[in-house]
Amino acid sequence: MLFTAESTVEDPNKRNRKATAIGIAVAIHVFLILTFLFVAVIPGIRDEPEIVAQVIAPTQTNQPQMEKKAVMKQVEQASAAMAASPIAKMLRANTAAKIAAPEVTKVSDGPLGFGEGDFGSGFGFGSGMGSGATFFGSRSAGKRFLFVLDHSASMRDSQVTLRNNELEKTLSSLSANVQYQVILFAGGALFAQEGWKYDNRGTGQRYNIIDPKGNKYPFFAKQGAFDWEFDGPDSRMPRERWLPATKSNVERTVEFVKGVEKFYGTDWGLALKMGQLMSPPPDVIFFMSDGTGGNEPGPILDFNRSHGRSKINTFAMQTSAGAKEFNEIAEGSGGEFVIVARDGKIIKGRDYLRNPSEYSADL
Repeated sequence: MLFTAESTVEDPNKRNRKATAIGIAVAIHVFLILTFLFVAVIPGIRDEPEIVAQVIAPTQTNQPQMEKKAVMKQVEQASAAMAASPIAKMLRANTAAKIAAPEVTKVSDGPLGFGEGDFGSGFGFGSGMGSGATFFGSRSAGKRFLFVLDHSASMRDSQVTLRNNELEKTLSSLSANVQYQVILFAGGALFAQEGWKYDNRGTGQRYNIIDPKGNKYPFFAKQGAFDWEFDGPDSRMPRERWLPATKSNVERTVEFVKGVEKFYGTDWGLALKMGQLMSPPPDVIFFMSDGTGGNEPGPILDFNRSHGRSKINTFAMQTSAGAKEFNEIAEGSGGEFVIVARDGKIIKGRDYLRNPSEYSADL
């Protein structure tokens, strides 16, 4: 049999198509190998990323559950889509990866409503869920909120009214799954709850704070109006339980706050210590005063660090007196310093401290 020259030579166009197909196949395999290396190896040598969980308070009592269901549905949909991807199938076929749940390293206000705190080694749904509270423009999230409010004789009636209105608005907006308590302070301090009262028999330099069971807790002026002491060990200071933020509890608290008379003296440290000794300790403290209280921030922050590390948001009521101390307490505990101006306007403490003269007309 004879073969012609034409039959022994491969068609150039056919040869080019074959080379192109081989090249594409090689490129695809190289891409898959590089992708596998990037997914399986590179994340292990990179720094751990920051994960920011965003929080915001619900406006209705059933909103946390609704938001949680919506988020979990989105997670399930995303997980299903990823599981069906070619790369995921390849990884499952070639490796046995041990994947740890991410650890939340930051928390910020936002639309997810998970609450605030360290979620630990997982996302911590359930017992870690909290809510938010806003007081004079300062917002924080948590499960237990304490309000430590100046009720001294130097507080003007207009200031008391402004404070009471803001407190009522804040407590009424709390979710029912959180807890709160209110402490009113001057020379001594008492819980804003039915049955608590004080007496100032004699010169006014000594108070007995009396609880609903009739137990007496003596406070006395050590060196003037701004330096008071509790007459006894810290373990004997007044105690009270946390209140669920139900409508009836809030109404009774507001009624008490509006009815109790102001009393003599001002001491920040004693009132904050009473709150920090609560069990369990507060997640967030909203602390408000109309001026200095004779207390250095250092001991307050030290006690806070050893008793729950509460975030302390500080509020100067229509004054710049004590601004440095307010700011130091807030910064040292991760809180925020705010000045409430004469018309109720909110001045961020950091803005005031940068340029005090700009706000002199507001105070």
